[in-house]
Amino acid sequence: MGGSYRLLRLFGIDILVHWSWLAIFVLLTWWLSQGFFNDEYEDWTTGQRWAAAVVAALAFFASILLHELAHSLVARREGLPVKSITLFIFGGVSALGAEPETPGQEFRVAIVGPLVSFILAAIFGAVAFVAFLSDAGDSPPGAIVLYLAIINAAVGVFNLLPGYPLDGGRVLRAVLWAVGRNLLMATRWASWVGTFIAFLLIAIGVISILMGNFVGGAWFIVIGWFLRNVADASYQQLRFRSTLGGTKVGDLANRSFSAAPPDISLDTLVDEYMLANSQRCVPVVVAAELLGLVTMADLKRVPRKDWGTTSVFGAMTPREKLHQVDVREDVPRALEVMTRENVNQLPVTEFGRFIGFVSRGDVLRLMEIRSELRGAGPEGRS
Repeated sequence: MGGSYRLLRLFGIDILVHWSWLAIFVLLTWWLSQGFFNDEYEDWTTGQRWAAAVVAALAFFASILLHELAHSLVARREGLPVKSITLFIFGGVSALGAEPETPGQEFRVAIVGPLVSFILAAIFGAVAFVAFLSDAGDSPPGAIVLYLAIINAAVGVFNLLPGYPLDGGRVLRAVLWAVGRNLLMATRWASWVGTFIAFLLIAIGVISILMGNFVGGAWFIVIGWFLRNVADASYQQLRFRSTLGGTKVGDLANRSFSAAPPDISLDTLVDEYMLANSQRCVPVVVAAELLGLVTMADLKRVPRKDWGTTSVFGAMTPREKLHQVDVREDVPRALEVMTRENVNQLPVTEFGRFIGFVSRGDVLRLMEIRSELRGAGPEGRS
């Protein structure tokens, strides 16, 4: 996730913090100090409310981290690589290097997160109950553990809603996958339920705003919108992987291209390479070694009047800044890189040697052709 920074490393897993986490941390701290603690504990001083709010907000995000860490550790035990955990505005997300291969794997990885949240809720609830019995329930520590009990229980319940990509949606997908032996169909149904839940949250948000609760209503709408987009994107991504499963970058690489020397001008490059060969991206090569690429984006960075005096070498994106893919990489992986880096083509290498390009257009055309040939759509994975 772009805009994320490494915070620490736990159990060999990088813990990242996205810049949006700071925004939600500030908002949550403000709401706790001016809302929850202010309304429920009127005898507290302003300093007590703010101190308790900061501690409670930090402890809440620590709880979210434990929730995601549980997902990651179980995934790793199941043999799935775990890249990182990122805390962001909507909570946390574990980045897995591969999808579960069986319904059992999916179920175990998904269910453990809510279970950890409920365990935390029970622990904090027990501490809050003891504090209440000892007349310390109205103290800042007692109030903090009560809040943590409530919020962790809420996180557990919310994540068990049976809509993909929530944990409950993944549990539903695992069950449907086990029953129907079709991962794509199971994902489609779980995504539909996720979309319904998303629109329900948006409707609740609109009603809340009409009733005067603007902040709470807006938050419901934002969460609903986020879940709607992720549910659809997750299904489309799996559909894409299913359609292009087994296709390697080398099968799709365009090996017919004209390479330019580094010392010609951009005017010459445009006239004799790009326009003459209908080539939007030109490799810069010397003695069979790739030095860099000149793309349309590179050209646009140079004023048109300077094309005659600017060399290809001066305008190109150098090789060390390029994201390259090997011929043995899966095509879906190449498209992920293009999407993440916001580029339309990638250099393809074989044993470290540049041999051609793979483009976003080539990938999408292949997917369209295969989908049409299959007629009823891609087959599910059993």
